[in-house]
This record gives sequence, structure tokens and C-alpha cells, in this order.
Amino acid sequence: MPALTGIIRLSVTLTLLVGYSDKSLAAERSNPELVIALYAKPADRVALRTALTVQAARLRRWKADGVLTGYRLMFTRYADTGTWDAMEQLDFADDSALARWNEIERAAPAGLEPSTIALVQSIETTPATRVRSDANGGATEPVVLVIPYQVLVPPADYLQYLDGYTVPQFRGWMQEGALQSFDIVTSRYPAGRTWNAMIMLRYRGDAALAERDVVVARVRARLAGNPAWKAISDNKKTIRNERALAIADQIAADDAP
Repeated sequence: MPALTGIIRLSVTLTLLVGYSDKSLAAERSNPELVIALYAKPADRVALRTALTVQAARLRRWKADGVLTGYRLMFTRYADTGTWDAMEQLDFADDSALARWNEIERAAPAGLEPSTIALVQSIETTPATRVRSDANGGATEPVVLVIPYQVLVPPADYLQYLDGYTVPQFRGWMQEGALQSFDIVTSRYPAGRTWNAMIMLRYRGDAALAERDVVVARVRARLAGNPAWKAISDNKKTIRNERALAIADQIAADDAP
């Protein structure tokens, strides 16, 4: 009962936060997205990263042809068991555009050419929706922190949690000059998945990432002055469980407008 009581209390607090963030539930995106994780043997990591330059050109062509509205291609910095090696984040205008991708998949799993597929040991494709995002200028070589979560509350409650607790922090980090942009995606069909929400944080280089803890503490100290935000912070463990994060370099990107 204590956990349930905490969730009920948090739901009441979230209700009081309507208007606290200018990204309300109405800002939820409904366009489909695919998050494609590629896993390789350690011995094939170097070859796979090289092959992804060819994949970047293929993604640019599909964007120009209207199959994609945007894409991001990432590669992890470290060989790490249990973590993906490369990830494609693909945006589509609607389900009709996604159907065009299905045709591509029949001949090229994950959109990869045969020589690249040969370097991949397994592929995990998650249909998703990008529910929140924001950007503050560009960076040539952002460092990306990718954090998967298991969400423990209904989708509507999670979106309110994002607007009341998570997004205000991210925008604070952007104001501090550390964060370039962020995406928050949720799985469309979460049953059996290792994650049902994922956050991508793009930092302005290694120095900004190294200052992460300092910036987080500074922004949270400011936000703690808001009693509603503080109440959510105290109960956040009843909302989601964090999984192992990955640090990645962004190899190519052409974001959706």
C-alpha cells in the first residue's frame, strides 16, 4: 500500500502542475519512429563503425526520397556486454511512410546492406513514438547519453511526470550551456521489451559531459524551490526504473522539423 499511496499522491501533485511546463500533453507527437539497436562481436566493432559511413549515405537518400522525415545514427564509445554497439533512430511522417520502410526491410534488414549485416550479430527493432524533444542550437560532434527505462505507471501519468519533473531539468541544462538537445521516446508495443521509454541527451562535447553531475546538482537546487517539483522528485522511484545507459558518438543526423 505505501507504494500505491505514493503514486496517488504523485498523481495529485502532477495535476497541480498543469501549465508548469510549456510542453503540455497536447505537445505529444504521434508520428511513428523506429529505434534499431545493432549488436556486434567485439572483433567486428571497428569494421561496423566504418561500414556505418555507407549507412549514413543510405539514410540521407531515404530522407531525400521522403521515406524518412529525420534520422540519427549513433555508435557507442565502449565495447560493453549487454549494450548495443550502433543505433538508428528513424522518424516517419505517418504509418504510410512506415509501410514504405517495411518494403525496404524485406530486402535489407534494418536498412543495412549485406556487407554491413554480416558484421551484426543481432538486431533489436522497437516501434516507438518521440513524445518530447527540444533543441538549442547545433553542435558538430555531440556526445550522446542514451538511457533506457522501465516505466511503472500508465502512459498519460508518465507524460505528466515528464512535463512536471524531467523536461524542466533538461531545459535547465540547456540554459546552462551543457545540453544541445534531447529526445524522449516511448515504445508503441512495450510488452516483453527491455525498455518502454528511452531518453537521448546530446551534450556539447566531452567537457560538457564531464560537468554533468555539477550541472545536474545546480539545476536541481534551483528547481527544489518549487514545492510541486520537489514532491515529484521525492517520489520518482515509483514512476520508473533506470536501465544501463550508453555513451555514444553521433555519426550522422538529419532531424525531423
